[in-house]
Amino acid sequence: MTATMTVPPAPASRDDIAVMARQAGLQLPPDLFEELVVAWGNVEPMLMRLRRGRDRADEPAHVFDPRKFMPSDGA
Repeated sequence: MTATMTVPPAPASRDDIAVMARQAGLQLPPDLFEELVVAWGNVEPMLMRLRRGRDRADEPAHVFDPRKFMPSDGA
């Protein structure tokens, strides 16, 4: 499988964050909204690092063989 590079979207603006909060049913007072904006600035880069476009077979759990790390009989 060939990995494809995608251009990450522009960082969310305050208006974008307000829309996401409303869609989530949040009615935040201004001080908590400011905390959400700061927190989103930390969450968004983590979301961009999540791998996408991978086949289920590419999952490391499907290729890990723990027997390779077991002690050999000759040691």
